[in-house]
Amino acid sequence: MVVVDREQDVGVVTLQLFRLYTLRKLGRHFKPVIPFGPHLFGSGKTKFVQSYLELVNNMGESALIGLDYVGESEKANRRGFLEKLKRASLLFVDLKELEPTEPKERNLKWAVYYLLIKVACLQSGLPQPDPDECFKELKLRTDALVQKIRSILNIPSDQYLLLAFDEVGVLDESLDEFHFKRTNDGRVRPYNDFFGIISQLCKEPDLFFIVVGKSEGLNIYNYVASVSRVQLVFIPLSPLEKHSIVEHLEKSSSFLFPGSPKVSEILCHEDFSTSELAELLLELTGGVPGLLVRAISYLLLYKSSINNFSLSKETFLIIMNSFLVTNYCVAPFLPRLISLSEQRKCLLRMLTLLSLYRIRFDFDETVQMSSNSDVFLFDLVTDMCLYRRLVIDPDHNERYEVLIPKLLIEYIDQGLKDDRLEWLLLETLKSQSVEFFYESKCRIFEGLIATLFYLHFSRHPTNSSMFSTLGQLSRVWNEMNFQFSSESAAYYMKSIHYTRAVSGMERMTFGSNEWERIVEEMLEFGKIYIPFHSTSHSPDILFKLHGRTNEKNLMVGIACKGRWSRNGIRWNEILEEAHKFLKPVHDQVLTSHSTWHCMLIIMSTQLATNVSEDLNHSSRCYSFGDSVGDFVIPHNCELVILSEADVENFIGKDILSNLRNAFKSVDNPHSRNIGISTLQEIVLSLSKNI
Repeated sequence: MVVVDREQDVGVVTLQLFRLYTLRKLGRHFKPVIPFGPHLFGSGKTKFVQSYLELVNNMGESALIGLDYVGESEKANRRGFLEKLKRASLLFVDLKELEPTEPKERNLKWAVYYLLIKVACLQSGLPQPDPDECFKELKLRTDALVQKIRSILNIPSDQYLLLAFDEVGVLDESLDEFHFKRTNDGRVRPYNDFFGIISQLCKEPDLFFIVVGKSEGLNIYNYVASVSRVQLVFIPLSPLEKHSIVEHLEKSSSFLFPGSPKVSEILCHEDFSTSELAELLLELTGGVPGLLVRAISYLLLYKSSINNFSLSKETFLIIMNSFLVTNYCVAPFLPRLISLSEQRKCLLRMLTLLSLYRIRFDFDETVQMSSNSDVFLFDLVTDMCLYRRLVIDPDHNERYEVLIPKLLIEYIDQGLKDDRLEWLLLETLKSQSVEFFYESKCRIFEGLIATLFYLHFSRHPTNSSMFSTLGQLSRVWNEMNFQFSSESAAYYMKSIHYTRAVSGMERMTFGSNEWERIVEEMLEFGKIYIPFHSTSHSPDILFKLHGRTNEKNLMVGIACKGRWSRNGIRWNEILEEAHKFLKPVHDQVLTSHSTWHCMLIIMSTQLATNVSEDLNHSSRCYSFGDSVGDFVIPHNCELVILSEADVENFIGKDILSNLRNAFKSVDNPHSRNIGISTLQEIVLSLSKNI
């Protein structure tokens, strides 16, 4: 499997190696710079460090950021460094092989030194050296160690040597194996000891380092607490996008088939393109390299075992939805998923909300774990066995999104069978496409309303003040049976979209001629729908209810109007919503179904002053024959306009106020704009409705 889409990561690492080169060249005391990847399994960190020098050679000058922004002298200096880096030797060190070593059994420094010598010998095809002889020769001297490694690898003293340490997380489990230094308060910080060894080696010329590996005791931003002797610089290693998965499929080969053809040639054909397969794989794996590779491997094994097998979207979904396949793909995660602490599990809901609503967070943002304990959100995502996606905002700031691959959801779900809300959120995330919610400025508002409606439908609608209000306003609503027909699939939100060709281009839309098809699908299932894209032809939320005697069906559309500035929703906007929904549904659907009804609910965070005054600051229902401006409510239709007070009671006044502040200035606020406390308050509010 080839490595693709790692140009940004190569640039980050190369720049930090150049910084170490520059600091060392200045010749005075300095804090070494170490590129560091604290990622969970499947992020591609091992493959990346093993392929780093190859990637540098492939990228050429673009591997070193900043060449275009410096003077000629500095440009020549950087080019000289880059040319030497291309010819460097890589020594890959798996720290899982680290163990106490004679003659200084519990000395971490000696164990690391001997492991370096042993790995160099294995890489050169030499027998494993005697530890006693090595100790007599080296005496724990850094210069002697580096000379010994160069001698074993047969590289000259002025050639760059890159030491890549993998699985640094083993130090979490080594407290009983080595003597670690203790702080004044008696604490042991093994990573400070390890990076202290690295910092001493950093003084040696032409020697560079990369460190990767998931650990519980080493956090990305707590340099002072755990790692005081070096500066760690994070390697993003973001999941792959669709175009990169296409490249991966087109460049990777399989030895399972004669002639080792490309994966795309094996799995794709005239009726099933590489682009289609890449889209399905992205949907399933989230672009996480480890999950992606395992999913592709299973498909190749399946193809090799069945003659004349032809892959399609349908067969892909059948194969990959198998529990056996899911288990194969996520097996390395299982020990960590099963062992999540109760304290971490209680924060999973908030992280799922972050993922579902695609809310971005900053590198240094913290979450309060207890009254006297904070944790970096960045670290929490990793601790919870989830992933991060790096996003560069329009203002050029780097932020992250929580990514929960669909392959993982089944296993997280199994451990949370008693957590109704988390189950609903995860199932929603599982049923939606990657870009769900992303385009809508009201996505959090819409999501909260849809979630609350479903929770009330599936639990205790009689206790709902909103349902009571709607019952007082609408006779038809009062006659409905509020229990959804089925919860088995947990589709409390399902996105629907239909494509229509317009001027030779495709766009997502709900033209009036498509309503009958949409309504027929809706009336078959007990689900809540949120359209995939905001359009001028649909409400923001759709669902249907059965009458108590099943003679009536009520289709409900909710227009969520998030007014985040001072200007509230005006009458002309309300009339536009009524025109585009009630009239086509009446004309095309209700006229041929006399027992069906349609209701449009306007839920706004803020009504225009004249609208509020006309409604006497109360909610109101307009029924058949009522005039609203120039619009007359059609037969079997109702228009409900909810007051700001009723919306606030339903969502929560503080939550709406915080969302209003967050969305006031930007369309896509990050978690610091919204506030982690607001997200936790949203979770608490939803939990109360379970």
